[in-house]
Amino acid sequence: MRIATAITLVEQLTYKPGWAFTATDHSNRFEGVIKIRVDYPARNSARDQAEAGYPEEIVTYAEFPILVGDCGDGLRLYRRLLASIVEIETHEAREFLRLPESNWAPFHPHRIDGMRNWAAMAHDPDAAVMQGLSRDLQFGIA
Repeated sequence: MRIATAITLVEQLTYKPGWAFTATDHSNRFEGVIKIRVDYPARNSARDQAEAGYPEEIVTYAEFPILVGDCGDGLRLYRRLLASIVEIETHEAREFLRLPESNWAPFHPHRIDGMRNWAAMAHDPDAAVMQGLSRDLQFGIA
């Protein structure tokens, strides 16, 4: 796929309210690659905000490269972009999952212990098995 085509396709997309996609040519650095910036609304996830229910709204962003040179059509591009959106959502989820008494976030992506805990669990040999089971077990729940 041509860089200009990919940029046009990305910038036409919508996701959640307040989310905006900006794509730029990144092929001066990596052949066939665009850089995408996602601006999105969120809540301030600081520990001191947790007890009050995260009242402070913010706008934040994420940037990432996507290889488009081998995309034959928009579907492959959209799948790659969606994988990056899932990474953003996972990042946010890691910030907000907290223990009730201390408001500690065990997987917080901006804290050393959270980064280490997340990385350690990523290599858990039981994780793939549990992920497969949880996918099966979610269907047909009465």
